Amino acid sequence: MIIGANNPDPENLPTLGVWQESDLILVSAKFPNVPDSTCDSWCYESNVDFVDVKALGKGAIELRHRDRSQPYVLIITAVTPEPGAVEFSARVELDLDKYPDAKIPQTPTWLNLCWQLRRSPLFASKPDPYPEFVKRCFIFTENGMTFLDKTVRKKIPCRPADDTYNNPPWVQMYVGAWQEIPEVTPESWADYSTDRYITTLIGAISRDGKYLTAIANDSATSMCQAWHDCMHNNPQWLPENKTEKRRWRLKIYAMENDPQVLLGRVAKDFPNAKHAYQKPGVNAELPVFYEKLKNRLTFPFSWLSGNFKNFDEWRNSARNKLKECLLTSPSDKPFDPVIIAEQDRGTYVAKKVVFNVTGDSRVLALMLIPKGKGPFPAVLLLHDHGARFDIGKEKVIQPFDVPGERMMSAKEWIEQCYGGRWIGDELAKRGYVCFATDMLNWSDRGGGGYDGQQAIAGNLLQLGMSFAGLIAYEDMRSAEFLATRPEVDSKRVSAMGLSVGSFRTWQVCALSDRISAGVAICWMATIKGLMVTGNNQTRGQSAYTMIHPGLSNYMDYPDVASIACPKPMLFFNGRQDGLFPVASVEDAYIKMRKIWESQNAGKNLITKLWDVPHEFSREMQEEAFDWLDKQINSAWAK
Repeated sequence: MIIGANNPDPENLPTLGVWQESDLILVSAKFPNVPDSTCDSWCYESNVDFVDVKALGKGAIELRHRDRSQPYVLIITAVTPEPGAVEFSARVELDLDKYPDAKIPQTPTWLNLCWQLRRSPLFASKPDPYPEFVKRCFIFTENGMTFLDKTVRKKIPCRPADDTYNNPPWVQMYVGAWQEIPEVTPESWADYSTDRYITTLIGAISRDGKYLTAIANDSATSMCQAWHDCMHNNPQWLPENKTEKRRWRLKIYAMENDPQVLLGRVAKDFPNAKHAYQKPGVNAELPVFYEKLKNRLTFPFSWLSGNFKNFDEWRNSARNKLKECLLTSPSDKPFDPVIIAEQDRGTYVAKKVVFNVTGDSRVLALMLIPKGKGPFPAVLLLHDHGARFDIGKEKVIQPFDVPGERMMSAKEWIEQCYGGRWIGDELAKRGYVCFATDMLNWSDRGGGGYDGQQAIAGNLLQLGMSFAGLIAYEDMRSAEFLATRPEVDSKRVSAMGLSVGSFRTWQVCALSDRISAGVAICWMATIKGLMVTGNNQTRGQSAYTMIHPGLSNYMDYPDVASIACPKPMLFFNGRQDGLFPVASVEDAYIKMRKIWESQNAGKNLITKLWDVPHEFSREMQEEAFDWLDKQINSAWAK
């Protein structure tokens, strides 16, 4: 012991002392209000040399250090006890006796106080393994008091990944919620957690859970929990614009385990401390708390949730919940179809059909009917989105008697997305009746374009409906219409689509018993996998064609698609498709596989990733068409 302070009130004030361990100068503080609680503060783990120490009145002490890089600068640190706390307050003085012309520097040396709990049996790590100590250390995040083992702990860069000290990581750095997370080098002794504190306060709970100790200030730019039962939480020299009045100040606390009392005392002691609050609230078009929302999604209506025992009962409940999320259905009305034009295409006939898709909308559709004796199998073709609004049904069935601009647009689109051919016409050649109509806002039903999508969705919501729900109901009505045509075998009606048409495909397969099989191309993933920064799903506008209010509180996308189980379903996605992260697609595939196999129907589910972008290439088409041929001719379909 170098010096011990004369404590005038040892029953209420911490007793201070200064002692030396090897080259380290440590200030000890024994707290009378917490049993066996002695902490040490290494003053300083910095570019300074210890000069001397003296006792002050009222149990305080004063240390002097010399700045090695600026030897004319002396760091004077007053350490003052108070009930339940010890304050460290440093200032800069000049050694004018040796350096008469010296001036106070603009930037005083950075002081790094290493606060240690090794000599406090209640708080120290030993005899437990060090990770057990980490479990008792805490910061305050947006979730309140957060123990460090519950934060994201990145591995120590300078140590091998399989090192004992990395499993789990023994040390970690943290920054405030108002800061960017720094990058570290491979040589760094620790990395930064992605969890950030909301106030500059770090501490530990006693082994018995009755007490806590903490270190706090008002200006630290980082905090860390490090080796040797130590923590670092060092303030800046303040105020920045008043060189001669700058102070470096922190406090160490020890008290009963009451986090709110601790926070209240810190707020009183450091009224100018930064406190995190939401600013900004939106980043990259997502609420800044979107990860929390994602983490709360548990999908209780999934068959895999374990909340249901009977599969048929689950399908009925899940379908009803899905319909509930579609909001109000449009009014009903007889189809009353009228054929207004025909075109002979050799082995099949193309027709323009006007019919009531709902009681609110009488629309134009395209229909292809093979020549010969029916009834024929049929395919409900559901067109994509593509941010191409001048065409809809014309993306999947070759139009006729249309303006040249529309025909040219359709040709350009199939070259870009469908291998240069209309999938409906290819299927008609194989003997399928094909039917397609427009979603609201496309082709003959256009008018809003890309920029009008949010307004359309908002206005429908104000009128009690949803945009995506209307599309789903119209697809169900189209399935009903197609299945009831005299040329169609009602037991062999399938659905097919690319992109949003894929979404519509597995959706209508889930909703309608009229559809017996589905081919869904380039739209399947998990909600959590798509709700990430930069994904098209997060940008509004087009997403409204697929957003069912509240549905994600009950089911994930693969859960919805699995309502179709045990129907034959084919899902293709592209590895080069930037809209659908491969990992998210694979997660969805795994989930659907589990559900189909739980019903001994695994052979009815095909999932495949192709090395293609967002498209339905000729090779993909041929494989999908061949698969569909087998399904309609199978004993199951019959």
